[in-house]
Amino acid sequence: MKNAIVAAVLILGTCTNILASSKSVGVNHALISEFESIAPGQTFTVALFLDHTDSFHTYWKNPGTAGLATSLKWTLPKGFEASPIRWQVPEKVKMVIYDAYGYNSDAMLLVDIKAPEKLTEEPVTLKAKAVWMACGPEPKQCCNLGFQDLSISLKTGNKPKWDDKGRSLIEEARKKLPKHVKGWKQSAKRDGEKLILTVRNSAGLAVEEDQEICFYSELNHFTTLKKQISKVKGDDLIITLPIADYAPEKLEQVKGLIYHPSGWHGSKGNKYMPVSLRLD
Repeated sequence: MKNAIVAAVLILGTCTNILASSKSVGVNHALISEFESIAPGQTFTVALFLDHTDSFHTYWKNPGTAGLATSLKWTLPKGFEASPIRWQVPEKVKMVIYDAYGYNSDAMLLVDIKAPEKLTEEPVTLKAKAVWMACGPEPKQCCNLGFQDLSISLKTGNKPKWDDKGRSLIEEARKKLPKHVKGWKQSAKRDGEKLILTVRNSAGLAVEEDQEICFYSELNHFTTLKKQISKVKGDDLIITLPIADYAPEKLEQVKGLIYHPSGWHGSKGNKYMPVSLRLD
């Protein structure tokens, strides 16, 4: 744990705004629905829209060693249920000099809401407490904790009615969700303080070597204070991941996305390959 503690001290030492209570530094926010009127038993999607300003960014579900993932805590009318956030694919971001995972461009974080089988005739209000961290390109601009109580009111009726603007924005956001990539085999094994992730095309198609290849782990098991190493050996793409000293002693799962800037063969240009493997 020693290295992790040292890293945390260094990171916090550069973040002069870590205790700031600002609600809007570096990001504008809104809660958006694809429907303006909902029906009993309907499942529909709402989104937290994070509009980044002046080169600021926020963080993905696993920011890496530095950063804070955006979160939503819902207060819903009786009988309503909310899914976990469905995260669009991430990008590399920087917290000062440290690598992290997040969104340099604007982000739409999607949540599916299920209405109960019985609804009142009155409008319903969905409430959520949103928390995020917005960081800019300069040390004095990092670690702005944002938090806001958000709400959206929806009409009810026997037939749902689209919100045209919200529908368009959410449909575009769905295009940035991870998608299954066919025709690839994956395996992983631990080698001391490293994990070796291997990917091969089932049809023997070559993998183009690229220094920007990156594995975005959904689980905070790998440090982002050290570089990942990727190389092509024969038909295999081999990615070496440095295991963090704060990771569980026994890794049981590898889960995340492998990014290839040229896209994966057979995926119609899809650049992100989902990975979900059990480790012995």
